[in-house]
Amino acid sequence: MKSMRKIMAGTMTVLMAASMAAPGTAFASETTTAAAETTMAASGTTTAAAGSASGEKVFRFASATEPTTLDPTKGNSVGDNEIQRALTEGLVRTIDGEITPGCAEKWEVSDDQLTYTFHLRDGLKWSDGEDLTAQDFLYGMRRLVDPETASPYAWICGTAGIVNGNECMSGDKKPEELGVEAPDDSTIVITLSNPTPYFLSLIGSCTEFSPVRQDVVEKYGSDFAATADKNVYSGPFVLASSENQVLQYEKNPNYWNPDAVHFDKVYQNIVTDANTQLAMYESGDIDFVNIPLEQVANYVDDEEHGSFNNGNDDFVYINCQSKTQPLLQDVNFRLALNYAMNHNQYITLATSDVYSPATTFVLPDVSGTDGKTYGERYGDQLHAFPADGDVDKAKDYLQKAMDAAGITDPSSIVLNFTCTDNETEKKIVEVIQQMWVENLGIDVEIHQITYAEKYSTVFPQHDYEVGYGGWSPDYSDPYTYLELYRGDNPNNYSDYQNDEYDKKLASTVTETDPDKRLATMAECENILLDDGAMVPLQFRTQHYLLNKKFSGIKFLLGAVNFDWAFGDENLG
Repeated sequence: MKSMRKIMAGTMTVLMAASMAAPGTAFASETTTAAAETTMAASGTTTAAAGSASGEKVFRFASATEPTTLDPTKGNSVGDNEIQRALTEGLVRTIDGEITPGCAEKWEVSDDQLTYTFHLRDGLKWSDGEDLTAQDFLYGMRRLVDPETASPYAWICGTAGIVNGNECMSGDKKPEELGVEAPDDSTIVITLSNPTPYFLSLIGSCTEFSPVRQDVVEKYGSDFAATADKNVYSGPFVLASSENQVLQYEKNPNYWNPDAVHFDKVYQNIVTDANTQLAMYESGDIDFVNIPLEQVANYVDDEEHGSFNNGNDDFVYINCQSKTQPLLQDVNFRLALNYAMNHNQYITLATSDVYSPATTFVLPDVSGTDGKTYGERYGDQLHAFPADGDVDKAKDYLQKAMDAAGITDPSSIVLNFTCTDNETEKKIVEVIQQMWVENLGIDVEIHQITYAEKYSTVFPQHDYEVGYGGWSPDYSDPYTYLELYRGDNPNNYSDYQNDEYDKKLASTVTETDPDKRLATMAECENILLDDGAMVPLQFRTQHYLLNKKFSGIKFLLGAVNFDWAFGDENLG
């Protein structure tokens, strides 16, 4: 989501600057951990954006990257998912970590946990006033897995456990064979191939499961959702404009619960430079801003300052089958890159000690068993890299890789490091570059591209050597991370292939004993760490400033969503 598209708990209510967010979407676990809970939400007194009518409730913020798409079926990043949370409504919705009814007012689950029957609300409408029916959900899900759609997130149907999800995505079966039926206009039946404990959480946070209007798609063809006026909307907001680097959202009068939506308009400004965003906040042009890492210390005592663990897990993607730098195919070279990292020093230099160092891959805070998180249950059994690095071991691994390749001079090794054109991200990559150059003696060249390019073409097509990115989980379970390295996963941007890993990971899908399942996933993570499949970097804490006229919005572990627009019941 996407990359970091969803972590524990739920719905954070203000949009995070997607500057470093990876694909993926936000998730809400059914067993939420009480991590950082900061409250704030929209009060009845709001400031109005320029040109807004008097008395309108308006919220304004900035994000660092443009969405990769406005097509709800093709979203592939946290930023895409956050936007669609405002514009679409699925069968269910996760709010503050809880599964709540969405377009479906109720549902039943069969005794074997394989069949979910959803009953839609009466009188559902699209933003243009047309009826919203079960056929729209059926079409949307079939469109998601149709190879002709080329949705980068089609694999999520397989992850959800929906019958024939993977087979439809690969083209081995027709989209009509997906395990989803609409027996009448108000009923959707979804059949799973195996019990999936996180199923409701997943479909409640992954907006790819939202309804789509077939006649609108066919009307606009390849231009569907290209601009705000080329789509219709099922969610709390409609997209009124997407021009001039500003997304303008307006309250959807045909949303089934309009009284629960407490903003009339929302303005999302696309501003790539974090310090420019901060200046906009200081001048009163926006109501919320993520504080740049180097500026956090200057605002910790500010009355409008807050922070929360946003759940993002950042790491260096490694193209394990790289043709332009074959050394990356050697586990010894990949391990050299890992051991050359001083994680504690990196956190200080790259994040001003704001983030927490990551020496393993899976976010420790995802759900475990017996009321404990995954990290609490298995953290001490993981093959973590040393927090201070180990330069001697790094050089030993490098020498083994050089010997195998017939290389005598490390300075002759050139490694291309891809990142976006976001300045904060570039500074982070420069710190990693310096460590690898100094500790290994290799040459590292930074290559900047746009956020959209990275996740729409460069990463999916494996057209890079190493690259900065991350992941925000789709649901609170280690599998949401581990499946990124499954050999047949389209989001396996690292092109990692390991038959033992795939076999063990596949066994966790059918394992019914929660403890055995979790133990096997820990074994899978150790395989990735021992293979140097990525370079873990950090878990994020987000610091922000919020106009004091707003109160009550909740921030929980998870990627940010528009659910704050609903506010509290007492908001007028």
